Amino acid sequence: MGVMTVSTRVRPEDLAVVAEARGHGLDMDQSKQNGGREDTMKPMEVVLAALGGCITMVALARAPKEGLDIRDLRLGMEGEYSAAGGFRTIRMTARLRSSSPEDRLVDFFHAVERVCPVSNSLKARIELEVVREQ
Repeated sequence: MGVMTVSTRVRPEDLAVVAEARGHGLDMDQSKQNGGREDTMKPMEVVLAALGGCITMVALARAPKEGLDIRDLRLGMEGEYSAAGGFRTIRMTARLRSSSPEDRLVDFFHAVERVCPVSNSLKARIELEVVREQ
C-alpha cells in the first residue's frame, strides 16, 4: 500500500481539546496538575489506545488467514514516556482464549506489531511541518 493522507482538526474547548475527523469527535484533556479536569483521556493515553486498537484490528483480520484461533481478545497497553523524549517503552498485555500453540501466538503478535501502521509511526522519525492558515 502506498502513501495515504489522513487528517484531523483540533480545537480548544474550555480546558480540553476536541479532535474531529470524518464527522467523529474525540475529547482530550490534561491532568489536574496541568490545569485539566481529567474527565476524558489524555493525549498520550489516546496514543496508546490508537496503538492497541490498530494491533487488535490487524490481529483479528490476519488470524483466520494464518489458521490461528483467537477469541475474546483484550489488550492492555502501558507505556513509559517523558515529555521531551516520547515513549521509551510500551508494554502490551494480551488476554485471549485460543486453542493455538502459545509460541505461534507470541510470534503472531510480534508480526502484527511490525505491520501495524500506528506502531510503525511511533517508531519512525517524523517531520512536523507547521503551516499557518490565513
